[in-house]
Amino acid sequence: MIRKTTIFSLTLLSILAFSACEPEVNEGYSDELLRLNAYMSLNYPDLTPTESGLYYKLISEGNGKSPQEGDFLLFDFTGQNLDDEVYETTNASIAELHDIFAKSTHYAPKYLKYKDDRTPLINGLEEGFSYISEGAIARFIMPSPLAYGTSKYGILNPYSSVIIDVEFLKIISDPEAYEIEQVSAFITENYPDLDIEETIASLTTEGVIILEETLVEVEVDEDDEDATDPYQTIEDDDVISVDYTGRFLDYWIFDTSIKEVASDNGTYQPTKTYEPIKVTIGGTGHIEGFSIALKKLKTNSTATILILSEYAYGEFGSSSNIPPYTPLIFELEVHTKTSSASDAESK
Repeated sequence: MIRKTTIFSLTLLSILAFSACEPEVNEGYSDELLRLNAYMSLNYPDLTPTESGLYYKLISEGNGKSPQEGDFLLFDFTGQNLDDEVYETTNASIAELHDIFAKSTHYAPKYLKYKDDRTPLINGLEEGFSYISEGAIARFIMPSPLAYGTSKYGILNPYSSVIIDVEFLKIISDPEAYEIEQVSAFITENYPDLDIEETIASLTTEGVIILEETLVEVEVDEDDEDATDPYQTIEDDDVISVDYTGRFLDYWIFDTSIKEVASDNGTYQPTKTYEPIKVTIGGTGHIEGFSIALKKLKTNSTATILILSEYAYGEFGSSSNIPPYTPLIFELEVHTKTSSASDAESK
């Protein structure tokens, strides 16, 4: 993910250049500026930097409005160093071309809130977006204080100037309405037999819809009078054993409890325990949508469910993994009750 670093003014850097306390820092930045200036003189002699040191070139004029604080931005980008080595991109084909493709990376337009501390852009991009409008394609060239500073980032070493190409796809001023648009398109394409108006009405009311459900065949001894019905209803306070695979609407997997799925998807983590999770219905520790969905299902079943972001990771998303206002698809394998509300009441 693109992350925000502290902007140092050129004045402050000039002062630090004469300080004996941090000669390594100053030499690193001085060397960087010499190289950046040489690169710009050779490739973009007519570009003048902004006060912060950012260079930008419009490749294609936008035809929409400019972003305002609080807007949500949808954009593609590719970042590279001055040696034309790509370190990050939202485009899978570019990642493959530059030999940085990873199955564990979600190649899709970046979606985040503009000028928000919880979903920050690096400073050069935050400034850059103020100069362009919706629909624009632009190249931003920036010194390290506007990018990743003194930190190593992927293949980038400390004090690396970067070039970031941006295609500004869309400004989204109403992310909740945009989420419903995405869900409607997904259901229309993948579940055409569902009545779209009824489905969306149910989804917006309850936060969750069941797209598919199948009971798993379980052998039961019909001669055993004490045999438990394998297909039990699920109620508040029941504790349910569940395997899951979580996907975005483009079916990219962001998490799973199943080791084989993680391995096939390139997201296997040796330190993670892959086993069914225990969900307490109505309890904490899991997204609310799980409880809502499981109460619609039975034990020993499989299901595909869709959860609105309000009942998942909400308006802020989850770190770098899940963007804000993201509806989620979960494939569930509902096993058994490890304890039930009725058992607790009888004690």
